[in-house]
Amino acid sequence: MDLSDTRLGGRYLLGPVIGTGGMSDVYAATDELLGRDIAVKMMRADLARDDTFLERFRREAKNAAKLNHHAIVAVYDTGQTDEAHGSVPYIVMERVHGRTLRDIVRDSGPFPLDEASRVMAEVCRALGFSHEAGIIHRDIKPANIMITNTGAVKVMDFGIARALSDTSSAMTQTAAVIGTAQYLSPEQARGKSAEARSDIYAAGCVFYEITTGQPPFSGESPFSVAFQHVQETPLPPSQVPGMNLDPDPALALDAVTLTAMAKDPSDRYDSSADMAADLQRMAEGRMPLAAQAYTDEPVHEPTTTHLPVAAPVPATAPAPEPEPAPVPREERKRRRGWVVALWIVAVLALVGGGTAVAWNWFSDSRGQGTEQIRIPDVAGQPRDQAMTALEDAGFDVTVEDRPDAEIPRDQAIGTDPGVGSSLPQGSQLTLLVSSGQEVTDVPDLTGMTTQEAQAALADAGLRLRSNVSEEASDEVEEGKIIEQTHPSGSQVSKGTEVGITVSTGPEDVRVPRVTGQSRDDAVQNLEDAGFEVDVVMVDSAEDENRVLSATNEGTTQARGTTVTIEVSRGNQFTMPRLVGRDYDEVYSTLQQAGWRGAPDRVTRTNVNQLDPLAVDRVVGQSAREGETVDRNAPITVRVNALGIP
Repeated sequence: MDLSDTRLGGRYLLGPVIGTGGMSDVYAATDELLGRDIAVKMMRADLARDDTFLERFRREAKNAAKLNHHAIVAVYDTGQTDEAHGSVPYIVMERVHGRTLRDIVRDSGPFPLDEASRVMAEVCRALGFSHEAGIIHRDIKPANIMITNTGAVKVMDFGIARALSDTSSAMTQTAAVIGTAQYLSPEQARGKSAEARSDIYAAGCVFYEITTGQPPFSGESPFSVAFQHVQETPLPPSQVPGMNLDPDPALALDAVTLTAMAKDPSDRYDSSADMAADLQRMAEGRMPLAAQAYTDEPVHEPTTTHLPVAAPVPATAPAPEPEPAPVPREERKRRRGWVVALWIVAVLALVGGGTAVAWNWFSDSRGQGTEQIRIPDVAGQPRDQAMTALEDAGFDVTVEDRPDAEIPRDQAIGTDPGVGSSLPQGSQLTLLVSSGQEVTDVPDLTGMTTQEAQAALADAGLRLRSNVSEEASDEVEEGKIIEQTHPSGSQVSKGTEVGITVSTGPEDVRVPRVTGQSRDDAVQNLEDAGFEVDVVMVDSAEDENRVLSATNEGTTQARGTTVTIEVSRGNQFTMPRLVGRDYDEVYSTLQQAGWRGAPDRVTRTNVNQLDPLAVDRVVGQSAREGETVDRNAPITVRVNALGIP
C-alpha cells in the first residue's frame, strides 16, 4: 500500500518509496519540524500482524539506535501508526544521498585496489563499533553499503542484527538461514548462530566482489551457493580473469581476502579492527600483516606448485559433521598462516613472480626461526637505541622516517607491526622514527570536490580526514567544498589530517502556506523562507490583493526556488439571485453582492402581463445567479408590467 503524502507523528511527511525490502518499505520523507530530509522505514502492513516479524522490526530500531558512528546510518526516531488491521511500526533515519556498492560495481565495474581497501576499512571500523556495542549485523553485502555523494562510506540496514548477549533462539527457526546467500558465512549456512566473525567473513566476500567484479561463489540457487560457502575453496581473487596484478598487490589482496573468508571462524581475523588495520595498510600501499602469517615449520621450495582442485558437489547436502575437538589458539594461528601461505605461493607462481618470488618474500621478510618474539616498546627512544633494542630482540629492522609534530627529531615513534605483537625470530619489522616537525602550506580546498581535495592534500604531504562533514549551501554547488579545518596558506606538520565540509546544495525548506493571505504578507513570508516570488494578477471575485494559490505550497523545495502566487484583482463579483424580487430591491441587492455600478447601469425591460399583484416583480436577469461578473458591468433585468401581453 502506497502511503505517499501521509503524515506520521504529526511531523514526518512521506514522499515516494525509494526502497523495498523483505519486511519493510523505505520512503523519502521530510521532517517538517526540523525542515530536513529523512528516510522512513515502515513495516509492511501484512507483516505487522506477525508477532515474529514485528519483534524483529522493533529490535532493529532498538539495535540501530545504539549505534552512533559516522559510517553507520543514524536512527533519529521510532513510532507506530494505526491502520485498519492494527498498528504499523516505523523507523525515522538519516537520508543518505549516494549509491550502493552493488550499483557502482554493476554500472562502473570493480574498484581500484587502493580505493576498495579504503572503503572496506571504513566498513570494518563501523562493524568493529557495532561489535563493541554487542551488535552483529548479519547481512553485510554490497547492497547494504553506500558511498555518499561526498565520498563517505555508510553501512545501513541492521534489520536482522542480533545482540551478542541474546542467547534466545525463539525468534529464529532452527533450519532458517538469515542473510544473503552469496555473503553467508559457513556457520550461518549450517544453521548455527552468527558471531562477530560472521560479519568479517561477509566483509571478505564483499571485498572479493568489489575488487574482482564478481562474488566468490555463484550458483543456480541459494542452496547451492550456501553449500559452496561450507565446502568449496574460492578462486583467489588475484586469479579472477582480468585481474592482472603485480606480485605484491596480488599477495596482499589474496592474504586479506582469504584470511577473512577462512571456513573456521577461529582462523579469520580476531576482530573487525584487525581487518580494518590490514585494509588501511593496503590502501597506503603497505603489506598487510595477514600476508606475513605462515607456518612455523620449515618451508621447502617446491619445483611445481598446483592449485587445489575443488571436490565435486554432491546432489544432496552432506550429513552434519561432528564438532571438531578444540584447537589451541596458537595452533589455530599457525594453521591459518599455513593455509594462507599455500595460497599465496600458488598465486605468485601464476602471476609471473614464480615460486622463487614467494619463497624470497617469506625468507627475506620473515627469517628462518621458529621462536615467537614479542615486539618491545621503543617509542620515545633515540633512533640508535631503538634499533639496537629491536635487533637484540631478534628482528630484522628497517627504518622509516616520518614527520611528527610532537615527537622530537630522531626519536622513535613506534614500530610496524605495533608493540605487543609477536613475530618469529628474524622477522622483518619497520622502526618508525620522527623526522621532526616538517611543515607544509595548506592548499586552498574551497570549491574542489572531495577527490580533488584528496589529491591536492597528498601533493602537499597532508591527509584528508576520513570523516567528511556535510552542510547545505545556497552559494556552493553540491559536492564542492565549503570550508576546511585548517585555513588556506597556514603552515602545519606534514602528515596532518585536514577536515572539510562539503556542500549538499541549497537547503530544502518547506514552502509556507500563503493561500488566503494578502499579497504583501504572502510575499514577505515566502521571501523570509528563502524563496523567490513571482506574482500573477488574475480576475477574481475575491477581495483585491487576496492570494488565490501558490505553487508547491506545503512541500519542501530547494532554497531559492521561485514560487508563483496568483493574486486577485478584486474586479469581479458573484451575481446574486434577482428573480422574484421587487424592482425597487434590485440596486441594493447588487450593491450588497459587490457590484459597484451606478443606478443608471441597471436597465429595466418590461414584460406585459395582466396580474396586478405581479407588477414590478423581476422575472429575468442578464447574468445568471452565481456567475462572476465585472463589478462595473451593466445589468439588465426583465420586470413585470401591467398590460396586454
